[in-house]
Amino acid sequence: MKPSQAYTLNDFPTDKDTLDFTPYVDSLVDIIISPTTDTPLTIGIFGTWGSGKTSLMLMMRKRLPKSFRTTWFNAWMYDKEETVWRAFLLSTLVSLKEAIPNDKPEDIEKLERLKMALYQPVTVEKLGGITVEWDKLGYGAAESAVQVGLSILPGGTIVSDLLKELRNTEHSEQALTKIFSSIQRERVNEHIEQVRFSEQFQKHFTELADEYLIKKNLRLVIFIDDLDRCLPEKAVETLEAIKLFLDTPGCVFVIGADQSIITQGIEIKYADFENGNNDIQQKPNEYNNLLKGTRYLEKIIQLPFQIPPIDRQISTNFVNSLVPEWPHPACPQIFAMGLEDNPRLVKRTVNVFLLLWNLAQKRFTQSKHQIKPARLAKIVTIQAVAPELYSRLKESPRFLRDLENYYTVDFLPASQDNSQDNSQPDRKRKVELNPTVASFSTNEAVHRILTLHPLNMPDVNFSDLTPNEIRSYFTLTRNVEMNKNISITHPRIFFEPQTIHIPAGNFLMGSTQKQVQDLINSGISLERIRRETPQHTVNLSDYRIGKYLITNHEYQAFIRDVKLEQPVGWQNHNFPKDKGDFPVVNVTWKAANEYCEWLSEQTNKNYRLPTEAEWEKASRGTDGRLYPWGNQFNTKYCNTAERKIGRVTPLGHFSPQGDSPYGCVDMSGNIWEWCSDWFNTKEYKKRTQIIERDPKGPKIGKYRVLRGGSFIMSYEYARCSARYRMAPSYWYDFGFRVAMGE
Repeated sequence: MKPSQAYTLNDFPTDKDTLDFTPYVDSLVDIIISPTTDTPLTIGIFGTWGSGKTSLMLMMRKRLPKSFRTTWFNAWMYDKEETVWRAFLLSTLVSLKEAIPNDKPEDIEKLERLKMALYQPVTVEKLGGITVEWDKLGYGAAESAVQVGLSILPGGTIVSDLLKELRNTEHSEQALTKIFSSIQRERVNEHIEQVRFSEQFQKHFTELADEYLIKKNLRLVIFIDDLDRCLPEKAVETLEAIKLFLDTPGCVFVIGADQSIITQGIEIKYADFENGNNDIQQKPNEYNNLLKGTRYLEKIIQLPFQIPPIDRQISTNFVNSLVPEWPHPACPQIFAMGLEDNPRLVKRTVNVFLLLWNLAQKRFTQSKHQIKPARLAKIVTIQAVAPELYSRLKESPRFLRDLENYYTVDFLPASQDNSQDNSQPDRKRKVELNPTVASFSTNEAVHRILTLHPLNMPDVNFSDLTPNEIRSYFTLTRNVEMNKNISITHPRIFFEPQTIHIPAGNFLMGSTQKQVQDLINSGISLERIRRETPQHTVNLSDYRIGKYLITNHEYQAFIRDVKLEQPVGWQNHNFPKDKGDFPVVNVTWKAANEYCEWLSEQTNKNYRLPTEAEWEKASRGTDGRLYPWGNQFNTKYCNTAERKIGRVTPLGHFSPQGDSPYGCVDMSGNIWEWCSDWFNTKEYKKRTQIIERDPKGPKIGKYRVLRGGSFIMSYEYARCSARYRMAPSYWYDFGFRVAMGE
């Protein structure tokens, strides 16, 4: 779609059927118009926000015979009024008036009196209708006590007048009790007047309905829309008005609402039945049933109709019809499968997509990170159906790639997990998820979105993108966030790093004599290489190690909690903008160790820095390879001086091609990583071919071990066996990953 063709979709309900509602409409209308249908009848059209309730009701109204009288009451429009139910009754009377011929002035007058009577009780209520029998009050009442008693009276002027009278007379000490008695009697009188009004209203309304509806085989069909958008008490009052005033033959009420919201409103409205009412205490079973909103609603609505889920093919056809020319054929499939059966949400999400796609063509045309429409559609859809997941992916775009791989990569062979049946869906997967997004792995909509197309389909998936390339999509979608200041509260697990299991067993640690000679021949200093000889076999117990280095985002939670000195480059305990998913750098060994202790306290797990033996096994596996990916250095697989990037890269930038055999990321280049061991070359060189078990390194020393190399160091330092040292108080381009025992 060209920029000049950009447009948006309106969100108005329609009486045109685009969702195959016709069978439902015809069936419901047949019931309304059938002579055998007993009235009054109340039909509930139930569905969630945006499911098409209003459109279905509009289609019903259009399908009704022209001779039927109909009225449409949008309850939400009157929610600000003191009494929504009066506006509802007035709307009904106006519709009934249309059925009365002009030559029946006496009936028109009767209906006009009903309209006027609707607002007569308002005057009584606002003035309070309060009288106090002064001759029964006595003398000497304390004014403070009287003020407490009068606080329940409606109308400030009545209270004021009564207080003035009390100040000017002497009353007895029993005044307070008598005042309450007087007030209670007046409240009963007011209720009696309201009951009489409802009886009179229903009597006259029934007479008019019988004359101009029943005798002419007509019906008055009253559509009540958006009732669930009203305050709970206003919605319940409208429902009660149907039974109290309009429960009359010839009338049909069609109510569109979210049943769960109305049910909650009923429970809120009648919550006071739980406390302090003697009648309720005498009849607990009856009122307990009343407190159940569903039971209450069943007494009001005789025919409930729940809008069913829209068929997938119908949903796809609906989405396809929204845009004449989609920029990619996968886009409507993504919206149809991800958003499913909510037409309003579909339109709103498509509108967001159309805006962003138009913006992308204007803004990102010359960018090295080209925006592809199908990928954009997926992220916009995730933003709509899983906003908290979107918030986390925005901070750590690499997790989107992890999720996609988690859904699509095969399971481990049966020999490598504990499953007995390879067909079982709970078998262990090859890909493990970071705790940050693991809780969203069961989201069906997200699963459908990310598995809709095969991984090898170009320009649709994210597996072949770097985190920075994925980040460009989130940079674009930030333009349409509903509230950029929204703060989503993340659980504790949000800052807990993802770890990978390293199985127990032997591995080759250090460099062979041949590897040493090859390095010397290439010009590498012999002294540095001797630090990593001889090669020897080490046996390690099971342990877990961080898949990634600790990020700025994860480290921020720590320094804010313990009030630790922030790394160089931070301000007010905030990391540099848009660097949340970058590894934290400029961290001393002491700070890294304190982070592990803090994380252990937060999670009740035993986190620590890895030993250098654990680090090396996680990096190279068991075959003694030189680099995590094999024996040949490749500048495309890591961030070293040879790549000439000149700065730290975000986590996962070189994944998966640069990952270790166990799936650990960035173990060559980028930044140096602290290990728990003290550094001592003499101790290391004493190691022999005798298999060592879980070595911890020297007990004391001057320097701590660093591993992995960095973006400013050459490839020789990025080898799995390369050892480096530094004083624990030093921090430049140093970071860390965590480990813990199984």
